[in-house]
Amino acid sequence: MFTLVQHPESWITHTQAHQVHSLKRMPAQPDETRSFSRGALSKADTSDWALIKPVEGVIGLSAEGTRLFALETDDCWCGQVGEVLEWFQEGAVTLDIWHWSSIEATDVPTLIGGFNDAALRLALHNSKMPQDPAPGFEFFKSGDDIIREGEPADCVFTLIEGRARVMREGVQLGVAREGEILGLQAMLLHSTRTASVIAEGNCSAVRVDYDKFQHLIASRPELVLSTLETMAKHIERMNTRLLEAGSDPS
Repeated sequence: MFTLVQHPESWITHTQAHQVHSLKRMPAQPDETRSFSRGALSKADTSDWALIKPVEGVIGLSAEGTRLFALETDDCWCGQVGEVLEWFQEGAVTLDIWHWSSIEATDVPTLIGGFNDAALRLALHNSKMPQDPAPGFEFFKSGDDIIREGEPADCVFTLIEGRARVMREGVQLGVAREGEILGLQAMLLHSTRTASVIAEGNCSAVRVDYDKFQHLIASRPELVLSTLETMAKHIERMNTRLLEAGSDPS
């Protein structure tokens, strides 16, 4: 593995340790070995790819056109990299591929979280944002509180995978879905949480503290739109509840 941008101290060591751990959790033989001509990897359907390992050639990940790092034949990475990151390749490549069906469900959060967190740390290190505290992935089981009503609001969560119920005093106000920012209003108002957000099935989310959120908004204008969309959803929920309450004959 080699980075193509500056990296945090010990980033390579920690990332390679996660690679070794991940490979140990996989069957000895991959589910398939496939070759890709130049440029074909970025167009491939990776939805069933839990882990990939280069056999021949070099592949790597980029973010918004900036190449972050490259993988060599001793490296591996999670096959699904989301919408922010994308694969690049130097010429034709051959990959060993393990499918999600080949690994234990309990290993999935650690596998995804470790690789995603490593990529985020590297991307953040090369921005002008302060490095501590860095956003981190958190995982929740069904019924877990992502946000708890009445607690101080010092951070927001972006729901990456799954859905969650928005509850106030035991009454469901709505459903939060993937891509939605959770706990935004209370954090911006420096108040306590006005509702709880409870995982409905397994969920993953990125936690961002208040100071970091300010820098993210300043450096990533597209987050402003996402923030406004999230606030609009909150207002829509509130209006719906008010209309329902007004139509209740009791």
